[in-house]
Amino acid sequence: MYFTEDTIKTAVHDMRGAADHMLKIWFVLKAMGLTKSHSVIIDTSNSTPYLKKLFRSGNENGSFFVPFAHTERFAKMNNDAARSIIQTNIQRWASSGSIVTVDPTSFLSFENSTKGLTVSVGRQYPLGLGHNKTGFAREDGQRVNIPILQFAIWYFAQEDLADTSPQAIIQKMKSDLNLDDTECDLVFIKKPISMSFQDSPITDKQLSDICKNAFASPLTLEAKLETNSDYITRVKNMATVSEKPAWVNTSPEQQLRELLDNGEKAILLLGPPRTGKTRAVDSIYGRNIEERCTIQLHEGWGYENLITGFFPSKNGEFEWKDGALLRALHASKKVIVLEEANRTRLSQALGEVFSLIEPAYRGKDHAIELPNGENLFIPEDTIFFFTMNNIDTSTEDVDDALIGRMASVTFPPRIEDLNSMLMTQEISDTTRENIKTVFNTIQSVYPLGHGYFANYNGKISFVGYYLSRIRPVLCNHFEAFKPEVIAQIDNTVDTLFNTGD
Repeated sequence: MYFTEDTIKTAVHDMRGAADHMLKIWFVLKAMGLTKSHSVIIDTSNSTPYLKKLFRSGNENGSFFVPFAHTERFAKMNNDAARSIIQTNIQRWASSGSIVTVDPTSFLSFENSTKGLTVSVGRQYPLGLGHNKTGFAREDGQRVNIPILQFAIWYFAQEDLADTSPQAIIQKMKSDLNLDDTECDLVFIKKPISMSFQDSPITDKQLSDICKNAFASPLTLEAKLETNSDYITRVKNMATVSEKPAWVNTSPEQQLRELLDNGEKAILLLGPPRTGKTRAVDSIYGRNIEERCTIQLHEGWGYENLITGFFPSKNGEFEWKDGALLRALHASKKVIVLEEANRTRLSQALGEVFSLIEPAYRGKDHAIELPNGENLFIPEDTIFFFTMNNIDTSTEDVDDALIGRMASVTFPPRIEDLNSMLMTQEISDTTRENIKTVFNTIQSVYPLGHGYFANYNGKISFVGYYLSRIRPVLCNHFEAFKPEVIAQIDNTVDTLFNTGD
């Protein structure tokens, strides 16, 4: 299905004046693959395909159109824009003293090298994006406020869509442009629009007419004002921004994938409960795949539970029985997940198998004899994941020798992940921002996992959800000895949600 001409026309009308026209450069960079972990290189022409996708106008001369510009002059770009606008302005940003209008160098990094003009995100990115003139707002004291569904309609103006739901359209656009939820929150807003579809795409002539007539009526979109302090609060409620090295804020999921790509076969996932440790494994090796086995460790488990033990049989005699891990190995499981590794003294429970986890001691050449007489080895391609709650003082410590045999990934509570969860729920933007403020308040005193908020869907008041799902966990840790901590969080919830939310 394709968008109708009227739908595209309305989308363009709704976007006019939503941002400075120079934001087009950031969109091109994103389309080219710019992310926190990936830089892009600009030359005279390599941005052209992305310009055509983002800003084609339907005009025969190959010119471009910027739908969020506030004047007709700034909305138009000639067909040489890859060189005259994209490359030229990035070169100006990279060269000291040659800034003409906006200056995004506080959050984007530009460098001339033998490879070309390289663009990367800055250490504190995305702080700076979407606010003030330097962040591609129309003026200082304003924010970028492009309606997200309208921009997606423009982006897919002539593209066949298999799924025409608003959520699917937005998600497809985000994927195409390498946009994460934080970036979307900083440059987009939600604004309703009625969509209609047809069996064929609009013609280039129709698209050209839409662009030509876009400024026939007065600008109706009001600039969205935002103080610097409000902006800082907004960013704080979206992303972990730090002056520490950029790698500190790399997502745990990304770290995990990089370790696996590098050939790691034993990985320890550390973090408070409900921070996404198991979910990260699930995203790579689904729970239902035949080659995976998940073992839930329990308090007091020993060698006999995990490897092998001597147990009474039905006839009253004793016999050797395989433990959970040995059964998984006999079943040729290639992905073995041991949940809550510090529920027991794991190194003791593993016994002599302890050393086989290390990749250097894999294979038949390193087979060992078990008490039951079996020769055991771990195949070289078997991957182990160990999850561990590193804040629960009631659990056992995992010794350094075990940790030293595997790579580790830390899963902290993350505002980014909370925001992603809340974005999928039918709740207002105000409610979402208030919940994130509560989350940040809690983080200042206790590392509560963002997953504790995952089930909030707006069907009950957040106060009710807090009382039944969040506060009991906090009380378990604080009420006995620090009632003032609970009172601080209670007061924050009351202040933000005392209007009957």
